[in-house]
Amino acid sequence: MAAVDRGDNDELTLQTFVQKYGPTVLAAPTKTGFNRVAWITPYLVLALGIVAVSFIVRAWRMRPLVLPADLPQPVRGAELEHFREQARRETRL
Repeated sequence: MAAVDRGDNDELTLQTFVQKYGPTVLAAPTKTGFNRVAWITPYLVLALGIVAVSFIVRAWRMRPLVLPADLPQPVRGAELEHFREQARRETRL
């Protein structure tokens, strides 16, 4: 209130608070030195993480599908219809 009564401008009042209480009095840290790094680093790490995950997922999706040689072949066509009809007959109540 004293600074306002004296007619000090906003910048001078802010600097008075910083000199008296330190930079922790500021609602937003200054944009110099370590404070800039502290604000940028989380966003940079998040962006790098998203890029890394996208590359990993893309690499997993591009991998060839390896199936064991002794797997039975899928049933199609008339043989499939035969098995469906058999299942219907056996499950009828």
